[in-house]
Amino acid sequence: MGKEFYGISAASGKAEGTARWVLSEVDLDSFQVGEILFAKMTSPDWGNLFQKASAVVTEQGGMLCHAAIVAREEGIPAVVGIGEELAEVQNGTKVIVDGDEGIVTIAD
Repeated sequence: MGKEFYGISAASGKAEGTARWVLSEVDLDSFQVGEILFAKMTSPDWGNLFQKASAVVTEQGGMLCHAAIVAREEGIPAVVGIGEELAEVQNGTKVIVDGDEGIVTIAD
């Protein structure tokens, strides 16, 4: 396995997929079903992305942030509050999200 990033376990479960950063509304149309949503923080305007995403990962937030609440509602894993080092993960990177342990791993 590759590099690990540690954050807050905000919604349980595990998912493996391709990272896709959404930094603003401009990025919404490029998001594909099954990708893992990466963001600094999520917005209520992005609600439909959670139905497409297999997991969500954010730089900011805690157990009661938007990403955490909606991920739990949608039944997808979430790790939040990782911090700025998450920017090392680029679009298209294969990752494993462990929402039980709060770990995101770059898959080799």
